[in-house]
Amino acid sequence: MNYNVFTTANKSYFPFVDVLVNSLTENCSNLNRIYIADCGLGEYRKYLQDKDNVSIMDTDVIDEYSGVHSEGWVKATQQKTRVLSKLLTMMDFEEPLIMIDSDVCVLEDLAQVIDTEFDMQVTTMNTGGHTRADGIFISEIASFLVINNCDLGKSFVHNWIKQMEKFAENGTSFPHETPALNMTLQNNKLLNVGYLKELEVCADQELTPNTISIHFKSNGSTKHNPVVNFESRVMSVNNRTNSDLEVDKYLNEEMYDQWRSEYETN
Repeated sequence: MNYNVFTTANKSYFPFVDVLVNSLTENCSNLNRIYIADCGLGEYRKYLQDKDNVSIMDTDVIDEYSGVHSEGWVKATQQKTRVLSKLLTMMDFEEPLIMIDSDVCVLEDLAQVIDTEFDMQVTTMNTGGHTRADGIFISEIASFLVINNCDLGKSFVHNWIKQMEKFAENGTSFPHETPALNMTLQNNKLLNVGYLKELEVCADQELTPNTISIHFKSNGSTKHNPVVNFESRVMSVNNRTNSDLEVDKYLNEEMYDQWRSEYETN
């Protein structure tokens, strides 16, 4: 089954999205197109845009964010659902659309987890979930989500955005994206929702033989520059398998050296 992928990225996340795009291209024979929301890619936009299977979408965010939960990061995550809504309206997809975080490396074709008997598929945390300090219970994450029914998906994303706006109006602590997803799921009466396993579609703490994509998840720190942030997350022991994960083969060495030198000299 053919499908499309949607993600967001900016300049400081360029190596992550390079790994994502190249791993998708190499390992996913059923992939149609990759749509990337440009949240400040700068000069790296052209490199990605020149790939045959990539389309870049404009956003209202052009500045770099300086870390997870920083002001720019918040702007970028808010843009993700808005651009997703725009994409669903603009393209009116007949094939499934997978929304995936840019800091993911795909090991096998994602078609194997798509089940069109469901209108949408979301990813459930391996731990079963947790309750935030403000009482919001989170069991599903926004890192990997499949929309199989475009029309119903538009409605769900609209309600998701509205919930995020309510959080903003009420001064709810950040982050908003995942808590709003969970509340929208709890209030859902329209969609038939399927549930995916975190260890299969975006594993980070523990890998299994069934893992088809790895999430280089942040620990929430804003203290590291982008180079240290990227290299520490990719080289994390938790993200390694016994046979070793060859992330390097998905990186354009010349572009990575250019990006690395730019941040190391600033």
